[in-house]
Amino acid sequence: MLHFLRQEIPNATEVDPWQLEAVNSTAGTIAMRVCRQAGKSCVLATRAVRRLKQGHTVLCLAPADRQSREIGRKVATYLRATDLVVERATQTEIETSNGGRFISVPASGATIRGYSVHEIQIDEAAYLPGSNGGEDVIVSVLPMLRDDVENSQVVFASTPAGKNNHFAELFQETKDDVHRIVVKGTSIPRLASRVERLRSQLSATRFRQEVEVEMLSDGLSYFDLATIENATSMENAICPRL
Repeated sequence: MLHFLRQEIPNATEVDPWQLEAVNSTAGTIAMRVCRQAGKSCVLATRAVRRLKQGHTVLCLAPADRQSREIGRKVATYLRATDLVVERATQTEIETSNGGRFISVPASGATIRGYSVHEIQIDEAAYLPGSNGGEDVIVSVLPMLRDDVENSQVVFASTPAGKNNHFAELFQETKDDVHRIVVKGTSIPRLASRVERLRSQLSATRFRQEVEVEMLSDGLSYFDLATIENATSMENAICPRL
């Protein structure tokens, strides 16, 4: 993975342990709850290139077209560090001479049906569209996963957005076949300055959600959670004089 990372960051000297864990996982379902700028897109791109080297097909989707294409651009960059020959490349697809194929699409049921793939990557999975927390999107893509390949996988990656979505359920339910990875910004030394800047700029609730990747309430509360906690605490309550 470091070899690929140096294609965009030439002076990179190491990758994080959690990134190696995610890249090398063989679990059928991988769920990564990761803070922003921690390098989850690097993980997804590295996994995609490894699949392409095997002649496999990877489908990458995200809530917005821009997000899924960003992973595609990173895949194209990483491919320069391999001996694979790109036979066809568009804004949404990359095809290699050994039969490998990478497809990036927005998370719309109308545009993602009809593929047969070895790995499904869902970026910003907590923000999938739909009133049921993105479950409709998941239901539409899971049948595309090939069942004739032993190591076909689904990879979810996102910062959290509350507890009422399919991505959050992957961490709340006790299913043994899910490889869960949680990465807080406060646990990554190279993000220390960024973390402190966000600590001073964000509310306590937003900091806990965006940096410490906690799944709070529904992810959309207007009031800071600390304010609500103080207002409902008997210890901190302010009682009128009688």
